[in-house]
Amino acid sequence: MEILSNNKNKYKFKKSPFNFNIPKEYNISGEDNNILVKTGPTSLKTYIGEYELEKEIENKWKIEILNSKSNHIMVGVTTIDCDLNAFPLNKCGWYISCFTSNLYSGPPHYYYMKETNLKRVEDEITIIMNMSKGTLKFIIDNEDDDDNEGETYTNIPLDKSLIPAVILYDSNDKVKIIEC
Repeated sequence: MEILSNNKNKYKFKKSPFNFNIPKEYNISGEDNNILVKTGPTSLKTYIGEYELEKEIENKWKIEILNSKSNHIMVGVTTIDCDLNAFPLNKCGWYISCFTSNLYSGPPHYYYMKETNLKRVEDEITIIMNMSKGTLKFIIDNEDDDDNEGETYTNIPLDKSLIPAVILYDSNDKVKIIEC
């Protein structure tokens, strides 16, 4: 199984208004457009990566939490055609809460606050999406221990293209994508 290598600019945030008609409530910066700050009011908003995940390989990236008032940040993947105007947690995508390590997802799992044995994210979270097996795994703060073995999600449908996704809640939440 090939693991995606460090391709410059591979993981970055999308600079467009994400195809919905709301005021710009974010700022993207960094040399590779890899830093995202939520500038709008407190409410859940989904932000997506620039590129689709590569098929037939294991895609791996990290999200570093640079600033968060409440740590109500979620990370994961979503389908490229997800309606980002809708509340995404029960529509499409597969996420983990950095605050509680609970899972939230759309079909076929329909998780809402599903508890895991993973610890709360303090600094960073590694996301590993295997596009040949349809599995998603999270590694909390670089600790790949016995409690964190195996995939968090299995049987993720691969019939649609997937993209990295981050859900920010509080104004001034700030995250950085770190390539792996």
